[in-house]
Amino acid sequence: MSYVYSKKFMVFSQIYGQAIIFILAITNTYYPQYLNYTFLIFIISMFIMMYVTFRTSLKHVVGSESREIRGGRKLLEVKYDDVMSVVKYDAKLNEELKPMMKTTLLSLINTFIILAWYYIYFNVVIHSFEGADLTIKFFGFLLGYEIPYVAVTVVNLFTRKSVRYMIQVIRDFTIYDRGIVGSGVSIKFPLASNYEVKVEAGRKFVEIAKIDKNSIIRYRFYSKSYDRIADIVNKYGKPKSETK
Repeated sequence: MSYVYSKKFMVFSQIYGQAIIFILAITNTYYPQYLNYTFLIFIISMFIMMYVTFRTSLKHVVGSESREIRGGRKLLEVKYDDVMSVVKYDAKLNEELKPMMKTTLLSLINTFIILAWYYIYFNVVIHSFEGADLTIKFFGFLLGYEIPYVAVTVVNLFTRKSVRYMIQVIRDFTIYDRGIVGSGVSIKFPLASNYEVKVEAGRKFVEIAKIDKNSIIRYRFYSKSYDRIADIVNKYGKPKSETK
């Protein structure tokens, strides 16, 4: 799945990263005997960040908006098997997903680079700071953590800007008269004015695109009953600007 996170979350992630780096540098400076254990701290902190990211991405699914939608009348439920039976015949989808697949691959490469840097720097380079005073040692450790962190942050910013839109295939979903709730998404009816709807009969999907200032997320609802989905969205989900 692909998500565009809020500025508040991005600020939090940066503060979290810098706090971990500072704690690790302090620990390595004053307790050098625990240098090997800081790798475990590094890994654990990354898992915590991944967990927080996952929870943030699903916040709108388990939140009040989702509960409100589920309080409406159920109109259609589309299971995983139905979605996949259509998706596998959409030859154009893989081509459309290539830009996002490249960013995912780049993220994996970044992870390996971080691990390689960590191993080389803290097993080879850091020994050049032996005998220096504590301030120099602290900056030596700080540099070891900051360089890969800054590099990865810059690469992530670049890749986010290079991908003009994101496609999210909803693997199972239920449509109510109040909106749609599915795996990783909740969309409330009627749609806000920054949503656009497109129906692809040949590829059997209804696409609801959320268009923000710096991003476009295209939610794809595949199904053999795509025409029924289109009818429901047309009846209950017309943008507010069209219902006045």
